[in-house]
Amino acid sequence: MSSITSSLSDLLSSFLSILRSIFDTFYSAFETLFATTSNLISSIVDLFSGFVGFIFGNIVIIGFLFAAFVGYSAYQQKQGRNKKGQLKTS
Repeated sequence: MSSITSSLSDLLSSFLSILRSIFDTFYSAFETLFATTSNLISSIVDLFSGFVGFIFGNIVIIGFLFAAFVGYSAYQQKQGRNKKGQLKTS
């Protein structure tokens, strides 16, 4: 009788272990999916941040070069020269 009770107890324990393993598998899969998704979103935000910084950094440099060109052109016109550096004849 004791062996039957022990066998049933072991069977129930094994069944519960299988159920717990299945639950742990689904929980781990969900946790991995959530971690991967959050990591992907974080990476996209970091990429966008770097892209925006790159664009703004280049806009400042291009704007500075454009302002220098406009200033130099205005200076040349004030001195009576055209864009090629030649004196105006008329």
